[in-house]
Amino acid sequence: MSSAAPLSSAAAILAAAKELKLRRLAAMPPPEPIGKVKKTRKPTHGVRCRLRIPHSEYRELVKLKKRLAKRGLPSKKGQLVRAGLLLLGHVDLIDLKVAIRNVIAPEPLLYKVK
Repeated sequence: MSSAAPLSSAAAILAAAKELKLRRLAAMPPPEPIGKVKKTRKPTHGVRCRLRIPHSEYRELVKLKKRLAKRGLPSKKGQLVRAGLLLLGHVDLIDLKVAIRNVIAPEPLLYKVK
């Protein structure tokens, strides 16, 4: 009789495992037919954005672009703006607040820069 008890418990475990497997299979979505293939979308390159900046800041961008080109690293204005944005993500919050404050209300110039 002692050998009959382990067999019944083993059978119970196997039955429970089979029941669990059937429940998992029932919960899964049905497999897709082999003949049909889903159309995949091409990944988008990004969002176009227009940005208006003062002439003085634009001149700084052009100067930076020329300086990089002299060093053998040609770049575009959009690439420079994106690189600057990545750098701003790593700046301390206090420094970022100061920079934003300087953009919103810059200190008055004592003389005109050409």
